[in-house]
Amino acid sequence: MRPVPQKPLSAREIEQLDKFLLADDGLEATMDVSTLDGFLCAVLSGPKLIMPSEWMRWVWDMEGGEQAPAFRSEKQAQRILSLLMRHANDIADTLTYAPQDYEPLFYEREVEGRTVSIVDEWCCGYIKGISLDVPGWQPLLDVQPDWFEVVHPYGTERGWERLKTLVDSHIDRSARHRAYVDQIAPAVRNIHAYWLARRTAPTGEMTGGPQQRLRKGSLPGRNDPCPCGSGKKFKRCHGTPETLH
Repeated sequence: MRPVPQKPLSAREIEQLDKFLLADDGLEATMDVSTLDGFLCAVLSGPKLIMPSEWMRWVWDMEGGEQAPAFRSEKQAQRILSLLMRHANDIADTLTYAPQDYEPLFYEREVEGRTVSIVDEWCCGYIKGISLDVPGWQPLLDVQPDWFEVVHPYGTERGWERLKTLVDSHIDRSARHRAYVDQIAPAVRNIHAYWLARRTAPTGEMTGGPQQRLRKGSLPGRNDPCPCGSGKKFKRCHGTPETLH
């Protein structure tokens, strides 16, 4: 039975989250909102459950997973963490219970009077999500490489080089790009469905059931691990007045 659907972020909330992630506050490798969407899609689609205390630290520091934001206030911390968790829950719910409705959050730009989807950031995020558990993902990468062929060209350095040198006399570059873009959502739906039936619980046992829903979109309990990924309890990290400034 499907739980009460998580309310998707509005366009204004997505803009607010993106603005926070891209703010010049000393963090040098935060994800933007499109990278975040691809990252969460992979994290929530993989062979095992990865808790927010593990994946969230990579949101703030995509390269090392070590830096964490300094929120201006408790209100701001609650707001940003709530947006992150709501978005994660919405992706998990949609992929599990209504996969046909899942659409990646791509940036867009106008080129010669038409709207073009920019997928590099999203694909880089998806590849980063896979990197959190490469051994777990490897069996599917081996048996269904075609499912990943639409992500790798835009999400890896090797893929970017391949796109630069790719020559196709039958279709132009824009048509090829549209063909890749149109295949991304179906591919990641297939990937999620594959792992959904085989997902591994933190104990190492195969669950064979729906993705566990994450915490509700609010601050964690004081004795819970801090979502920033520091490894400390929330009350001793971003839940302290010294950190919430």
